[in-house]
Amino acid sequence: MVKILIGSCGGLTGLYLAKTLRKMAIEEKIEIYGFDVTTKIPTKFFLDKLFVLSRATEEENFIDQLIKILNREKIDIYIPVHSDECRIVSKHQGEISKRSHAKFMISPYETFKELDNKANAYRALKEIGLKTPKVYESPSDVTEFPVAVKPAVGSGSKKFFVCKTKEELEFVNKAYKDVLIMEYLEGKEYTVDTFFNREGKLSTYNQRTRIKTLGGAAIISENDFSVDVREQIEKIASRYKIIGPANFQFFLTPNNDVVFTDINLRFASGGLPLSVVSGADIVKLLILELLEKPYDPTEFQSDRKKRVMYRYFEEIFEVSESDSL
Repeated sequence: MVKILIGSCGGLTGLYLAKTLRKMAIEEKIEIYGFDVTTKIPTKFFLDKLFVLSRATEEENFIDQLIKILNREKIDIYIPVHSDECRIVSKHQGEISKRSHAKFMISPYETFKELDNKANAYRALKEIGLKTPKVYESPSDVTEFPVAVKPAVGSGSKKFFVCKTKEELEFVNKAYKDVLIMEYLEGKEYTVDTFFNREGKLSTYNQRTRIKTLGGAAIISENDFSVDVREQIEKIASRYKIIGPANFQFFLTPNNDVVFTDINLRFASGGLPLSVVSGADIVKLLILELLEKPYDPTEFQSDRKKRVMYRYFEEIFEVSESDSL
């Protein structure tokens, strides 16, 4: 019996992981647990148990509650999912490993500090010869519009704005703290889903375009290897140790420049199913690594077919007896 705990499981990624693990073929029987900040999530219908924890940003409470669940439920594998959760777990991974027996894969906290902050990441990428968006120090430095404004740390569409005028930019800059003002990029936007083994070596990857997004997550995505960035990703990983799942985002501009915009040290929030179906089964690789089972990386490579993924809503209904008339 293998007990797997999915962290922050209320979103698209947590739901997909629960459904995928339920169907995964390995020798051991799997029990799937999850936690979130509320019980009103669809993922619970695909779990054996659901727990309620504090938000990861409530750092001390979250870590204590997490360790209690890992020990009480005798969890074998823990999969952190959300950006905030991954960052905090990375920071406290020594404590979690010392106080529980659960296995998990997360990049070192030093890597998070360098790559999770976009300003730091852009400087680091430029130092190794990769292109990144132009960043403006203040609204007064901007001479061309539109510009993009996004959080210095974090991902998704929250607090992301396209400002077309100086007035819009000044309003957004005053309303939100810790944001970056950068050039607005034209071109095709890509996400690269990747998995790195315990030694930090790239095991597999799949490239896809983000055709349509909702809340920062891809809901229509298509495989695309018309430009292959494996060399650039391995260049990044040779400087900063990356462990487990990660995703990279870049634009291919009209001038055919590859411009990296984001590095997220976690599963991608939308298009992961496309990569898995295409052969880059990052979820199974993670489980095999954590169970210390041998595998052949050549069997987990993308088939590179021009496959399109369409995500859609599906309803599940629940009636509480206490609410019945």
